[in-house]
Amino acid sequence: MRSTIYWICMLLSLATVSANAMAQAPQRFVSIALHDVVDTPAELDGDSVTSDRLVALFEWLAGNGWTAISLDDIERARQGIQPLPPRAVLLTADDGRRSLYTRVYPLALAYRTPIVAALVGEWMDTPEDGTIAYGPQRLPRSAFITWEQAREMQASGLVEFASHSHALHDVVIANPQGNPLPAAQNLRYADGRYEGVAAFRSRIGNDLTVSRDRIRQELGAAPRAIVWPYGRYNQDGLDAATAAGFRYALTLTPAPADATRPLEIGRFLPTSDPTLGIVVANLRFEDPWPSARRIVEVDPAQLVGADTQNTNQRLGRIIDRLVKLGATHVVLDAATLSADGRIVSAWFPNSHVPVRDDVLSRFSAQMHSRAGVDVVVRLPHAAVLRTLGDRQRALALYGELAAHVPFEALLLEDVPALGDDMARASDAPWDVRRRREASATSAWPHADAFALEAFRVAERARPELALYWLAPPTHRLDQPSALADVTLVPRAVNVPPGDIPPLHVPLSRRIGVWWTLPSPADARVLVSAIRAYQIRGGTVFGWRPDDPAADMPMAAAVAPAFSSREAPGPGVVP
Repeated sequence: MRSTIYWICMLLSLATVSANAMAQAPQRFVSIALHDVVDTPAELDGDSVTSDRLVALFEWLAGNGWTAISLDDIERARQGIQPLPPRAVLLTADDGRRSLYTRVYPLALAYRTPIVAALVGEWMDTPEDGTIAYGPQRLPRSAFITWEQAREMQASGLVEFASHSHALHDVVIANPQGNPLPAAQNLRYADGRYEGVAAFRSRIGNDLTVSRDRIRQELGAAPRAIVWPYGRYNQDGLDAATAAGFRYALTLTPAPADATRPLEIGRFLPTSDPTLGIVVANLRFEDPWPSARRIVEVDPAQLVGADTQNTNQRLGRIIDRLVKLGATHVVLDAATLSADGRIVSAWFPNSHVPVRDDVLSRFSAQMHSRAGVDVVVRLPHAAVLRTLGDRQRALALYGELAAHVPFEALLLEDVPALGDDMARASDAPWDVRRRREASATSAWPHADAFALEAFRVAERARPELALYWLAPPTHRLDQPSALADVTLVPRAVNVPPGDIPPLHVPLSRRIGVWWTLPSPADARVLVSAIRAYQIRGGTVFGWRPDDPAADMPMAAAVAPAFSSREAPGPGVVP
């Protein structure tokens, strides 16, 4: 009897261990974010798809071994009760457009496909004769579903409703120049003051509580998931969401999702009515690294004029220049430095160093929206530590930078430890992020460990922030860092390219040359260096400094070799 009890206990123990192991192991799935569905190309906007292509997607998923899953399936996998199927896909629909009821829901019924649909409370509560501000448009209330239609869809057992916030699907004025930025991620600027972090968390928390209450009142159950408007959020907002009762959070990060990480469910957003082939390639994440990065460094001091009008004119010219060059990224300095490597002043509001002018947020927002470039911010950690001394004050400065300035990547330099582990060809962007999260820095030199900690502080305000590493000039051009999304190797532009090894995809998309240009810059020498690097397989490159006022290097001469576009863009009117 004792032996029988022993074996029963052993089997139960093994079953528990197995379930816990499954709950901790990655349970990956992919997710699609639908918006409006229209019948003709003439009705398309940037995020909508045509109904024939949506039907083709449903049919392809059904005929190729994909299984549409629900939040219940994800929860069972998270708890280790039942693993997700090998080809699992979560279908979602944002905004509550009328086509959710007239186009998506009928397909869900026909294919028995679960859908997670996200509703904006303020829009749902708009009177029948009212209008709704939908991006740059004002749409009639009839362009969106009603609560009655939502109840009908929910009763089918196939549609679960999530919160898309109550009134956060909007923008706030985020700097003194009046740039509008997503409300759920950015501090509000009003009456000459910035919103505090506590006030921001209260604003987000109150909104999400109202949203949960309204959905519970109308549909009988509070939503489990928050679908961040525009895919934008930060850690303070996420903390407020979990405190309000949300257990799932959906973004627009184009990456596979993981049931063990329910608060960061990335989704693929079909834009410009993609063909089935494009959608399938994205669902498989066949080529996740950008095919080209073209990087230009711009000193904000060159853009600040004698008055606001002059500054705007200069900003317009550099935006026009970035488009003509075909740049994909721009590096912006967050501070000015002294000759001995100390911070003299900053271009963003903070409580630790003098503010020369609060313009970095505007420059970043305008370059991103009007020139279509991702912004890489440079704030050398060695200079921060040398200036402030105290580690906590230094980290706080990075927190204030990220809280006030929208940017996509942070450039770290003088961090030799980032070169200790080389990238693997099999790594995707999400693998790099996970490896960076798990990286232990206890054995790193003090300054190197601080640099990565500073990055993590900035990442709290800008989730999915990319890490760019400026490697030493002697670093090999075929060895990107395992912890950096992009490794840049500084070189003089007139150095012969004979030491450049052949570069192969995908590693060639994670490392590149950052040329230092003399003054004045000779466009012919730069073009020659670009061509030589491209012949070796290089796809990531750029230069510093850029002189937009003097058109150095000459945009017309450099663009054909440098541009990431098939042809240089037409420019932007300031």
